[in-house]
Amino acid sequence: MSQRKIFLIAGEASGDTHGAHLVRELKRLDPSLVFYGLGGKAMQGEGVNIFFDLPSIAAIGLGDVLRQYFVFRKIFFQTLDRVLHEIKPDAVILIDYPGFNLRFAKKINRRIPVLYYISPQVWAWGARRIKTIARVVQRMLAILPFEVGVYRQSGLDCRFVGHPLIDLVKPSRPAEELKKEWKLDGSPVISLLPGSRESEVRRILPVLLKSAEILEQKFPNARFILGETGHLPASLYDAHLASSRIRPLRLRNRMYDVLSVSDFALVASGTATLETAISLVPFLIVYKTAFSTYFLGRRLIRIPYIGLANVLAGKKIVPEFIQHEAEPARIAAEAERLLRDAGARRQMLDSLREVRNSLGEPGASGRAAHSVLEFISNL
Repeated sequence: MSQRKIFLIAGEASGDTHGAHLVRELKRLDPSLVFYGLGGKAMQGEGVNIFFDLPSIAAIGLGDVLRQYFVFRKIFFQTLDRVLHEIKPDAVILIDYPGFNLRFAKKINRRIPVLYYISPQVWAWGARRIKTIARVVQRMLAILPFEVGVYRQSGLDCRFVGHPLIDLVKPSRPAEELKKEWKLDGSPVISLLPGSRESEVRRILPVLLKSAEILEQKFPNARFILGETGHLPASLYDAHLASSRIRPLRLRNRMYDVLSVSDFALVASGTATLETAISLVPFLIVYKTAFSTYFLGRRLIRIPYIGLANVLAGKKIVPEFIQHEAEPARIAAEAERLLRDAGARRQMLDSLREVRNSLGEPGASGRAAHSVLEFISNL
């Protein structure tokens, strides 16, 4: 009997991480499986034969996509040719990254079964794309509980496997040890998390630093931590810190350690907001993007919030400061209120705990792997 082959596509760093954990679990259940795909170093480290490192050229916003259009087009068609005529996998697993992945699914779904792990947030954009997914995907492995009902209404086989971040969001050492090492004797400890993409850091870090300057006046003993992303150059952060009087503790690739010692956080919208919620750290959501991206988004998005904690709660439990509302004075004023008002902090923490509980028990990657193997065994 020939070995079964699986092709995976992850276009961003977070998808690469989740794809690597999924592959690890699949190999544990069936060591004979062979893996190919588009992804990054994490998936490659688990033995996936990577054709292109998509996360290294990840784009955000309309301008970024247009600038790299021909790069993505070349990767798309070369991959399509190899999948259909050379690899001929038993199944393709798509991981988030809808712009690329949904187009790819349309090209292959009649010849190769398609599973989707970590649904694109199409529920934020309206029903039309949900119907498209139901037409080109055979099984959805959802990580948010409400997605099951959304997809099943369109006739798609959708299984809730839980959120993989429940397993991942853990500090490397106890918080008290980290506080002692970093000499965090100030109160409060406030973390600044400006995003994982260069364009995000350029737009959001100056706002966070100005907000921190105002907070420092209100809380002279406060300590600030800047969470830096390892794949971005330190000079990117240096340039903004040079013009600020804030001198934060700078930590690279230590997100969960940073959160474990934080009393409060200012966080760029994205995966970090859910990681902060799971860590049970009170926070505010801040986001600025290119005007073209914001202009289109305002007209297409069908939900009232962009923060996943708020989406999951069904109400605004975490204040959001988006685009023109991302003013340092307003951000600092709300942060001060939550730092001083014990009742408001407790209410937010209770809501964040409910959000964390809604994401399922640990073991999401293992449950997803079981579902994948059950699916391909019945082909």
